[in-house]
Amino acid sequence: MSARTFPRVKMGHAVTALLLLAVLSTAALVHLVWYRTATQNVETVVASLDAESTAAVRNALASNLALVSSSAEIVRSVFFQGAIRPDDEVKREFLFLSLLREQPAIAWIGFGFPDGRFFGSHAIPDGEIEMVEIGAAAPGKPRPLRRDLYKPIPGDIFFENRLKAESVYVSEGSPWYRLGSTSAEPAWSVVNILPNGFEPAIVVSKKVEVFGHFEGVVMVAVSLHRLSATLGALKMPKGSKAFVLARDDVVLATSEPSDAFAAAHLKDFPSTDALAAAVASAAVRDRVGSFRTLIKTKALGPVFVSSGRLPFEDWRLVTAIPRATFAGDIDANTSRVIFIIGAIALLAAVTAILFARILFAWPLSRLAGQLHQIERFELDAVQHRPALLTELDDFSFALKRMSNGLSAFARFMPIEVVRPLVDGGIEPRPGGELREITVLFADLPGFTELTEELGAGVEPSLTRFLTLSIAAIHAEGGTVDKFIGDAVMAIWNAPHDEPDHALRACRAAAAIRDAMHAMPAIAPKHDMIRVRIGLNTGVALVGNIGSAERLSYTAIGDAVNLASRLVGVAKEKGVEIVLSDETFRRTRGLLHARLLGAVNIRGKTAPVCVHTIDPTIPAD
Repeated sequence: MSARTFPRVKMGHAVTALLLLAVLSTAALVHLVWYRTATQNVETVVASLDAESTAAVRNALASNLALVSSSAEIVRSVFFQGAIRPDDEVKREFLFLSLLREQPAIAWIGFGFPDGRFFGSHAIPDGEIEMVEIGAAAPGKPRPLRRDLYKPIPGDIFFENRLKAESVYVSEGSPWYRLGSTSAEPAWSVVNILPNGFEPAIVVSKKVEVFGHFEGVVMVAVSLHRLSATLGALKMPKGSKAFVLARDDVVLATSEPSDAFAAAHLKDFPSTDALAAAVASAAVRDRVGSFRTLIKTKALGPVFVSSGRLPFEDWRLVTAIPRATFAGDIDANTSRVIFIIGAIALLAAVTAILFARILFAWPLSRLAGQLHQIERFELDAVQHRPALLTELDDFSFALKRMSNGLSAFARFMPIEVVRPLVDGGIEPRPGGELREITVLFADLPGFTELTEELGAGVEPSLTRFLTLSIAAIHAEGGTVDKFIGDAVMAIWNAPHDEPDHALRACRAAAAIRDAMHAMPAIAPKHDMIRVRIGLNTGVALVGNIGSAERLSYTAIGDAVNLASRLVGVAKEKGVEIVLSDETFRRTRGLLHARLLGAVNIRGKTAPVCVHTIDPTIPAD
């Protein structure tokens, strides 16, 4: 009997298998050829759309920044042609206000005079406009400050209030003034301090000369917050994001914040921001100014990252556009086509199986159906179907055991291993040089007690201290190295040479002390001693210090350590400023300082002679 049934069973199985193979292989071949062609066409279209969108955003941003530069050129031309004199207050205000109202992206339009005066129009975030004028400083006196507040009304502005105060802002010490006064071309810079305090912004500045005579520097500033708003207002594809980056991936602006968080560096963005992570990944791979690459992400799928240089400094615009933004509908239609082809193949297979059942045997058709159930992973539907033929019955048992084994295996999920990113660029390397510098450390006395006493209320006082400290340091050409809690560290004679660096540092220390005393005390018991400052001059290692992954431009060495410890000496001596004898000697007799004597300092084998700078006693 086996001899009679064996050919029938094998023939039915063979015919069914051949029919299935013919149908499925034909469908798979058609689908493979079509899918490869469609994918290539889709990628070409998507790449073209991405390039067009990125170019449109870049051109729009460059146009906005060009208008900012044009505003500076307009002011320079008006002053150069003599149509309006920089000292002509009424016409000058009218010109600045007109330009400020015409350019919503502009935060400041100002002019710095060679004698230290400053005048500017400032667009306040609440919609008001203020005219700020900082006068020349009398010897030993702060600079007078005048602020006129205006409220825009349809077609005009309405004067609201005039405020008079004092200012520690010195335009000559600002990067925009220094660059503008020495450059024949428009100078772009990134600044943190503007006349109203801490206001990160990009500034374009131009030198104004009339008949060869230097009149001053005109500046136009766009706050980084407004630059981000400008980016956000540009017409960008849905779900995309744009970044304006400076050197070393410093973030100047983004088209939208990440979880209400404005990051200062690509590495600072939260991990939930998939677009920022894609941009950071692309920036690590490609260190050239312009590139376009495709980054795969878990959350958004493939993301096109495009980078192009802006015609300003070494800034560049980087856009991150998910591929799904352009190809979402195309991919959905592609998936539908796959299902249609699968349905057609399934229909053909069912027809072939039905034909085999009718011609050969129902048991084979049932087994074939069970095979398809296993193929589709419908394991619960697989049951043992008794058959008269032993081989077919054993085959049915084998299918059931197979489905049980697959069901058990399906309970285990593999753990994905995230592969490290490939470093495709040349990273900056640590290194430095030995050079003589003057180091300044300044901190708020009793800050720990103030924090316990005032809690979160101590933050405005700390911000005020750091703001005026930065202004004083920049005014004397110093470099702010870092903030350490409530302390600020600054250096002179690095990275640029400054022959009188010791005297500059001492003047900055006195300016910080005087500015702190010019304001109300933080708390009653902190009235006498407002600040403690230590200064020292010596040779230190200056340069990029850190690791290959993260670097910081700073100074290290015994000269730095001594300056830091002189802050403690100031506390012991009950004074606010302590400078080493080496610093005093480097001032070459141009500094009036009082000798405190020799003190023992931890880490120094010999006593160190120290001095202090007493406050100037105002005349009666």
